[in-house]
Amino acid sequence: MSILQTLSKQLFGAKYERAVNSLIACIILFLAIHSAGIEIEIAPSILLLTATAFSMGIMWQTLNSSGNADRMTGLFMLPFRNREMTFSLVLAFTGYTLITKTFLVLALFFAVHEWSLLQAAGALICACNSCFSAAAWYTMTKRKKFLPFIILWCGAIFAPIFLVQETVIICFIAFTSMLISFLRLLKIDAYAFYHPVSAKLLIKHTKGTGSIFLYLLRYLITNKNYLLNTAGLCVIAGVMPFILGQFEGVNVMPLGFAVLCLNTPICILLSCDPGLEQAVRTLPGQAKCFCTNYCFFIFSVNMAVNSVCLISWQICKSGVNSTEIITAIVIALQSAILSVLLEWFCPVRNWKIENDLWHHPRKYIVPLIMFLIAGLIGMWSVSIWVLLCIVIAEVLSLSLIIRRI
Repeated sequence: MSILQTLSKQLFGAKYERAVNSLIACIILFLAIHSAGIEIEIAPSILLLTATAFSMGIMWQTLNSSGNADRMTGLFMLPFRNREMTFSLVLAFTGYTLITKTFLVLALFFAVHEWSLLQAAGALICACNSCFSAAAWYTMTKRKKFLPFIILWCGAIFAPIFLVQETVIICFIAFTSMLISFLRLLKIDAYAFYHPVSAKLLIKHTKGTGSIFLYLLRYLITNKNYLLNTAGLCVIAGVMPFILGQFEGVNVMPLGFAVLCLNTPICILLSCDPGLEQAVRTLPGQAKCFCTNYCFFIFSVNMAVNSVCLISWQICKSGVNSTEIITAIVIALQSAILSVLLEWFCPVRNWKIENDLWHHPRKYIVPLIMFLIAGLIGMWSVSIWVLLCIVIAEVLSLSLIIRRI
């Protein structure tokens, strides 16, 4: 219990204030939507699927968070019992996932639809099973021979939700999976969750621009969660013509570019790496060099995703011309400039897990602005010459701002 209390206080605060605030937020959200009389017809399978997939994703991100390195280093320096450490870690991260993330989503589901007690309990069981299963899979991913077993296990959890659609059977399967996870966690070594503090790449004081861009690129490649998010956006970009192509007579392509620029992980590199921020702000001349390269880095990633959308649109719908290409450049560049300025002047601090950064309300500021810009471009049918002038103005404004940093 001492290890569990220590971890819980690190995640929720010394007096568990974050857990209390999250529960209060769930109650307020439920009462506000329920009092408004909003009712939506939702199938039970959607509730169980959301509870399973969402909790599993958050738990996996939490276990892979780089912020766990320092936290676990101190814990593993102390004497401990293997099973006590294992289940303390799993229970602490499960509590964090459920209380701060899953309960908010479930509160929204419970507010817009009336569920039976069995269905509500089934959603909670599925969420708990997802957390325990993700923890068990996390200990198995280091050995490739377990990969087929993990895929079969995952299929056994999700397939009944789509095929059987019986709450009792799905709960039984989830409970069985949780039991298997429990037996797996009994046998594993607690050091399977240990992340040693990795050596940080140092930014040298140089006037060159290539080293910082390569650092950011290597940082993106090293963190698989960031790559997964970018890959997901590429998949969305590929199906974007089928989603937006239904609106005829309206230029909705700029709105699609605005959606694809919502790549939160690459826009929080200073916030998630305090050591990098300290080096950039301390060493002379690094601010201008870093911000320029950081802006170009975000712009490159945004344009890569937008290019997938343009190619897919040309293949499926055709009609892509120079105006759409310049529009993609404008939105990608504007999103990069605003993200860098927001990250430089208003970084997120006092976070516990990287999920706190990924779901911070600040991430919606830039997308909201981009939606407004995309809407204006779509309504006014801006010409290519106006778009080129906007690009030039953005580059000049960025250079003036960086000079004053």
